Amino acid sequence: MYNISIMSFNLCIFIFLFFSNLLDCGNNRYASPFLRIPVGAITSGSFESYTAMVGLDSVLYNPAGNGLLTYSGISLTHNKYFEDMNQEYISSTINSRWGNFSVFYSVLSSGKFVSYDENENIIGKTSTSHKFYGFTYSKGFPYFEYANRRIDPMLITPSWTKIKPVKVYIPKVYRASFGVSIKKVEEVIDSERSSTFVFDIGGILILPGHFHIGSSFQNIGGKQKFVYDEAKIPKVFRFGIAKDFSTVKELMNFIFMVDFVKDDAIGRYFNFGIETDIVKAFQARGGYTTREKEGSKLSFGIGMNFDRLISKESIFKGLRMDYAYISYGALGPTHKIGFQVVW
Repeated sequence: MYNISIMSFNLCIFIFLFFSNLLDCGNNRYASPFLRIPVGAITSGSFESYTAMVGLDSVLYNPAGNGLLTYSGISLTHNKYFEDMNQEYISSTINSRWGNFSVFYSVLSSGKFVSYDENENIIGKTSTSHKFYGFTYSKGFPYFEYANRRIDPMLITPSWTKIKPVKVYIPKVYRASFGVSIKKVEEVIDSERSSTFVFDIGGILILPGHFHIGSSFQNIGGKQKFVYDEAKIPKVFRFGIAKDFSTVKELMNFIFMVDFVKDDAIGRYFNFGIETDIVKAFQARGGYTTREKEGSKLSFGIGMNFDRLISKESIFKGLRMDYAYISYGALGPTHKIGFQVVW
């Protein structure tokens, strides 16, 4: 096994920060802290206050959020960290009358770097890789056939312009959804490999006035073992609310989001987010977290909707691009660029 004793300064800091949680935390040991790194461009812009939201990236926080989607789509994000470290993410949701089916995949890779033996002699190059991927089933209630590929007026208004609202009467009493995900967490550090399976479950309740309430339990079950060290995947409980407010003729729409998070490894904290949608063409986002040991407690993001470039005959009904910025202090900023397409 390689002894990676000397690396670039930034890489040492990165590995220390994101793997230091393998140390004892009280009487417990926890693994896979990379799961707490923000992934999606849209969700990162509002600092992950997404538990009560309905969107393609809901699989990251609450699988029930995908159950209320009335359309299908794909979401992609490229995250650029420092040096050769990058993260790639893709998810896809297929809408059907039997429920919605989603798949997702995320990989954080260090790139190649020089490795040394115990005598500090160069013996080649090595790398690290950290993945999670899996499958989600979610189902919304009640189900209305005529609302398929239409915007449900009960939900917080999305920015898509070519997916039209339901034209006929639709009950506006409540909406509810449940979802479950099975995901595999897999890490490779030099020649050592470890993997395990965990589960996420969640629910969402939608009340009149675009008032969303969501809750989820993540990372249920699962342990990881590197060589002789075994540690649990920390369970995460999330509870969130979200509400939007629109101006006259919906020229501007403001979405406010709040999440309470209890992470077995790092404790309790809150995430706050806001998104401003201007004429369903431009979005600005901001977020704040009370989580300790963050380089920065703020995040920012912007988005552009390119629906108007899609022809009426196209199978696709929406296209957008998003950007998010989060600083990690001495490690520098991270830049996330994402794309979504729906049909």
